[in-house]
Amino acid sequence: MNFFIQILGSGAALPTGNRRCSAQALNINGFKLLLDCAEGTQDRIRYCHLKLQSISTIAISHLHGDHFFGLPGLLSTMHLCGRTEPVTIIAPKGAKEVIMSTFEITGNHIGYETNFVEMEFVEGMHRVFENKRCTIDAFPIVHSVPTFGFRITEIPRGNNEPRCYAYCCDTVYTEDIIPYIQGADLLCLESTFANDLSELALQRQHLTAGQAGQLANKANAGQLLLTHISARYREPELILEQAKAEFQNTIIAEDNLVVEVKKKNKALDNNHQEQTN
Repeated sequence: MNFFIQILGSGAALPTGNRRCSAQALNINGFKLLLDCAEGTQDRIRYCHLKLQSISTIAISHLHGDHFFGLPGLLSTMHLCGRTEPVTIIAPKGAKEVIMSTFEITGNHIGYETNFVEMEFVEGMHRVFENKRCTIDAFPIVHSVPTFGFRITEIPRGNNEPRCYAYCCDTVYTEDIIPYIQGADLLCLESTFANDLSELALQRQHLTAGQAGQLANKANAGQLLLTHISARYREPELILEQAKAEFQNTIIAEDNLVVEVKKKNKALDNNHQEQTN
């Protein structure tokens, strides 16, 4: 049973030589999902030796360029490579209009079906996708435009316990998201700034490393994966150290890194319960 994440881009709004902007490829027991699609994502897919046409579903957290601008090019390239299978695109309301207008204005077209699932910004978690491999639930997070987090839960075979991956990028610190990310086996949170820039993080509605660790601890996650690292941090060890001070089982994303979603140790649940009693 395979459930793993491959990081295509781990940087914030400004790409660097080491970190491209946000995109992740998920393999959930053979089902291929793309989370966010910044500019250059199709290039990173090829660089990481992934099969472009195996991606059947794309989920976009919000319509900022460093999470969305790569989508028209990716869809166009799929067409040029002869795609005939449909693609499902889960994105905030307005995404379909942007994509269709882009193709109309530029005279491009795609020869396969695109099924848009446009998300309204409402309270609570709601199901946006389901197949025989997994479910995808979306929930609102707080950023400068309507933004969604995703909770992806596998549908296991036999007696295996389902594993869960929660993805939140971008968001300001708010404990309102804890019910949606509670108990995730792997929790991916943005960690744009170090702790000394907490005021800037609040102004730009992002997280610091320490805040990401605090959320992971309060949500009783199994493991924390940090991403969306500001370009100012050429050596991001400080980010990792500050998050680990709040939540020890933390790793930091790097482009082309592969992370397996592992079932959380039940002993962690017991320990967390004792600490909160």
